[in-house]
Amino acid sequence: MAIDFPRALLREKSHAWNLAGVTVAGGQTGASVATLVRSDGGGYWTCSMSDVSLSGGRGLVGKERQKISTLLWRAVRQVCEGGVTSIVVPRNDALFRPWPEGLPQGESIVPHSDSSLFSDGAGYYQPVIDIACAAAELRATSLEIEIVEAGELVGGEAFSIEHETAGWRLYEIKTVDARDDGQATITFNPPLREAVSDGTRLEFDRPRCLMRLAQTSSMNLTVQPWTFTSASVDFVEAPLT
Repeated sequence: MAIDFPRALLREKSHAWNLAGVTVAGGQTGASVATLVRSDGGGYWTCSMSDVSLSGGRGLVGKERQKISTLLWRAVRQVCEGGVTSIVVPRNDALFRPWPEGLPQGESIVPHSDSSLFSDGAGYYQPVIDIACAAAELRATSLEIEIVEAGELVGGEAFSIEHETAGWRLYEIKTVDARDDGQATITFNPPLREAVSDGTRLEFDRPRCLMRLAQTSSMNLTVQPWTFTSASVDFVEAPLT
């Protein structure tokens, strides 16, 4: 089971999530306009996180913050093994998720049974946005969805599905056709990586994708002792197996 890229390292100055792929020119029309056809099955996700701060950490100050974050970065780099091992990478997308109107932005954090939290103040994660879909076939690009708890969907939102075989995969909405407050049809890219059954939950709170390092050097780290340190990383979507 793939581990998650730590949320403690989701402190990038900027990030870029984009679909990469291949198009083939189909020749010019009578109006001398070239037609393009995709030949990549819908493309694959790339992710670049730039200037990830390694000088942060809850309850830590000064050089201790940099030490813990730098060691965590190094550990994750070794887990990735230069791109051999895949890792689940969250999309830092809270500003753009369909958060329910009237609820304060944040996450539902559940404590232990005795109401206590972990030593760093964190608890168990529980999603708030509740959207599920009807059954759909492999490579489908539309879904019938049931909305139980969510804000308005307008297109452009990212969601994930934890597929039985392909693991976590990321999708981005193209269009939304809402029939009422609780039913809608969405179109999206890329095509479904795996068929889904009726009632499959769509993850909008924390979209994520199974990725690997783009290159063996994609998590290289240059440390400046006793000063502010940051690092960058490039991922590509893990191949389907």
